[in-house]
Amino acid sequence: MTLRMDITLIKDSTFKLKGKTGFALTDPAGLTLESLDGSNVMKFKTAGEYEVAGISVIGIKVDENIVFVYEIDGLRICHLGKITKKLSDSKVSSIGDIDVLLLPVGPESIEMLQQIESYYVIPYGYSTEDELDKFLKDSGFSVEKLSKFSLKKDDIVEDQTTEIKVLIN
Repeated sequence: MTLRMDITLIKDSTFKLKGKTGFALTDPAGLTLESLDGSNVMKFKTAGEYEVAGISVIGIKVDENIVFVYEIDGLRICHLGKITKKLSDSKVSSIGDIDVLLLPVGPESIEMLQQIESYYVIPYGYSTEDELDKFLKDSGFSVEKLSKFSLKKDDIVEDQTTEIKVLIN
């Protein structure tokens, strides 16, 4: 049986991404990678390439922010941090193919969603429920509200329609 990777919202824009060998705590200020047994812990706040406990991460500098792309259990997850505007084509190319997009809700969220195509989108950073509802309606995608999103690579079907997962804590 293949274990599922779990994504939970800790608060605001901080997520826990838990794989079979370790986990990542991510927020716009940086990230922490840790093995499940706690024997290996590393914190990062700059762009670069990192690997701890089988979790690889690429930090891509965009203006004054860093976009983190994680690879956990064969899944690619992108956390856009504090970015609220469309990215350049070269930055989108650097990000590459994404399975799960952690997307800040703002004026250009729909354009960003279209730029970085993914199978699943998890919105965050909205200030009101009305702002979230407008984004969900404008996206046109199916929406599911969950306390935790669990996924394995085998769950993804090529050419499937993007789904939005709203995490609540």
